[in-house]
Amino acid sequence: MKKIQLVALFILGLGINLFAQDTYKLVEAKSKNLVTGTSTLHDWRCIAEKQSGTAVIKTDGAFEIKSLYARIAAKSLKSIKENGSYYDGGMDKNAYKALNADQYPEIVYTLSGISNVKTSGNTSTFTATGSLTISGKTNKVTFPVKAVVTGNSVVFTGSVKFKLTSFDITPPKALMGTIKTGDDVTVVLNSTYSK
Repeated sequence: MKKIQLVALFILGLGINLFAQDTYKLVEAKSKNLVTGTSTLHDWRCIAEKQSGTAVIKTDGAFEIKSLYARIAAKSLKSIKENGSYYDGGMDKNAYKALNADQYPEIVYTLSGISNVKTSGNTSTFTATGSLTISGKTNKVTFPVKAVVTGNSVVFTGSVKFKLTSFDITPPKALMGTIKTGDDVTVVLNSTYSK
């Protein structure tokens, strides 16, 4: 009898745990992810205009992310000025060439786990570990993230730095090599996932 009761409690607990997890989709219109870097002429930034993703997140009780991935169309990266207006397409063409965007049309991030989770109210901070694939090469990346749960949405913010050469990407050049892009870049994360 005790075994039956224990099994019933386990199944009930498992059901509650599964019920508390929800599937979320990245909301493109509310996600402003940037790639920033330097050059010999000026600092630069690109905004990702076409992106998608899904996540399975538990927000009741301890904050957990069961799975999460995001995809950015490489040719949707657009160079923008500090005031938000666009540069001409020449800069973008150089970037697409460096990224081998014709052969590798997507930049993909897949979360493998989170650690050091701290939650206060509707805000959680944690360390995200996952794989980032750019131009066909995948590297492990680890960086701090903040997640804010509001209603049916979770907004993730954070940033991760890496070198283009770590993805076998030669930093782009322009005007016959007189303008050179720096090797160090930063991805500034501002993504909204909603049920």
